[in-house]
Amino acid sequence: MKPKALPVLLTVLMASSAAHSQSSVTIAGALDTFAGRRQLSGGPQLTRVESGGMTTSQLVFNGVEDMGGGTRAEFLLGMFLRTDSGSPGRFDGDAFWGRGSYVGLANEYGTVRLGRQSTQTFVNFIRTNSFGDSATFGPAFVQTWISAIGQGSQFLTPGAPPTSRTRTAPLGTTDTAWNNSITYASPNLGGLVMGAQWASGNAAGVGNRFGASAFYAAGPLNLSFALESIGNASVPASGPAAAVIAKQDTYLLTAAYAFPWTRVSAGYFETRRDYATIVDDKVKTAYVGATIPIGPNAIMWQTAWSKQAPDSSASVRRTTTSLGYDHFMSKRTDLYAVYMRDHLTNNGNGNSVAVGIRHRF
Repeated sequence: MKPKALPVLLTVLMASSAAHSQSSVTIAGALDTFAGRRQLSGGPQLTRVESGGMTTSQLVFNGVEDMGGGTRAEFLLGMFLRTDSGSPGRFDGDAFWGRGSYVGLANEYGTVRLGRQSTQTFVNFIRTNSFGDSATFGPAFVQTWISAIGQGSQFLTPGAPPTSRTRTAPLGTTDTAWNNSITYASPNLGGLVMGAQWASGNAAGVGNRFGASAFYAAGPLNLSFALESIGNASVPASGPAAAVIAKQDTYLLTAAYAFPWTRVSAGYFETRRDYATIVDDKVKTAYVGATIPIGPNAIMWQTAWSKQAPDSSASVRRTTTSLGYDHFMSKRTDLYAVYMRDHLTNNGNGNSVAVGIRHRF
């Protein structure tokens, strides 16, 4: 976009909002950058300045039109970006609107949206997670969604595709959002919100995806359940054995309770992978965490344990623990410090230390 284009765009949006008071467009996002040393189990120590320590940096456009009679139209265009380099996306090759891109309709009976959208599993995960959506220092996030091939060769079994497999992060090649999806979210039914999602394979021989969820909130208690099923050849061929996964099913249970002095949270993932040419396996991940408020600030802790167990040979285990402190300088700007320890079977410990700043707008 040319330098003069954004002011023109904003002027058009504001003029449209003034002329049609039932419509609105909101620009929001977060910029997050940290400096420190990051090391995963069995990997090298890397000193770096990097984007997205506690929140993946992002820019989001939301729009709503009230059409009367309790019905409204809505849209979202959201992109990830890297503040350390100014590059778009979470990584090279990431979709420009990878955060989300959808249109939808909502009324008293619920909301229907079409486009690229966060999965039911991911939405329920971050609702209760003590480290939120931290893809860098959140133990359960790292062990579930960050592609194993990007974390290091020690997180892959020996050999080359199609005989190798990932030892961790079973959802690392399916992403936290699905393309070509349709979702339905129910209205709030006494604290219970239910959802369903279907995503088309959009190509011959590529299976569809399906997800469902339920989230219950009553006072200090939150409970959730989510599942997702990935059809044949629907897992992108971006990691070992991805092309030979015939089917993949994931289940998630989470809970959180806010005591007067702390909010405790816990969860359990189980992913069952059905391969076309090698022995099937399961990856199980359990995690527990807490958020302890200190005035407007907070201490955060989480430990996650994963086990990858084929039907034959030995299982592989991973334990990751993070401890952090979040200091709010204002309602929108906070400073944070975090320590993470990571250990994988037959590998040395990985130790990470970082400080960062996050600004929401």
